[in-house]
Amino acid sequence: MKYFGIAAILALSVTSAVLEPACKGQAGATSSDSQLQATPLPSDAASPPYKTRPIPQTEVTTPFAANATPAAMPLEFRSEDQMSDEDRALEKSAGLRISKGAQLSVLEFDKGAWSVQQLVCQALPDHLFLLFKKDNGPGDVSLFSAAIPRAGGSVHVIPIERRGFSLFSPATVNPITVAAFNRIRSDEPENKSVDWLATALCYAALAGARPAVSDAYAKSAGADLPFIFPPTLEVGRFGDSTVRFVDVANPTKPSEWALTFSSQGRLLKVEHFAAPVYAARPIPSH
Repeated sequence: MKYFGIAAILALSVTSAVLEPACKGQAGATSSDSQLQATPLPSDAASPPYKTRPIPQTEVTTPFAANATPAAMPLEFRSEDQMSDEDRALEKSAGLRISKGAQLSVLEFDKGAWSVQQLVCQALPDHLFLLFKKDNGPGDVSLFSAAIPRAGGSVHVIPIERRGFSLFSPATVNPITVAAFNRIRSDEPENKSVDWLATALCYAALAGARPAVSDAYAKSAGADLPFIFPPTLEVGRFGDSTVRFVDVANPTKPSEWALTFSSQGRLLKVEHFAAPVYAARPIPSH
């Protein structure tokens, strides 16, 4: 035990002797003779010491003319008697292709009496649009629309209802309707000033609606105030655009539409739902 104590004392003495010069060296490093060298910041902030490169401004491209005034009459529905001779001839020449397209959608076009209307879309003037309907009474209605390119090409048939039921999902938001509409628009000549509201309304009509919009916020003194706003165009930072409008064709059951297009003009998504109706009480003005 005494031997171990003496060894420990000797070890501590040696360690102290070794650490003492190091401690003296560290103390000397904090003296004023060994301060760190610092580079002062430039006084002129306009000329930084590092290289800079300005970021170029990126132009946001949209498929629509954002500042264009919507057409006064973007849609027009014409009876068969009101169609021009040229449009009648075009309908007749496309009759077989329309029939085949309707048969592929199991619409029973060869059975019963079908009526036809012409849809005139200001946004898509190079197509003849036809709306076909067979009405067998309440709850038993069949509908489809057809697009015939005036310059020749494929006839596009859009199924809407067969005997009161949607064939797949509702035609208003169906991917089949969206894809057909994109093919129709691709047949039209490129037009950077195309009317965004007329384009959206044309889609809604081809999907079975007869849309009507209001150009002002709803003002009503009644107990029920529908949530109605003017048609709007929302442009994203990357050029994607969403057209929103409220269909007030049925004032008691307004519905809201939202159509989102890519920057190249391709329709990506459609939302269609009942617009909320709020119980409201007008605040008297003083």
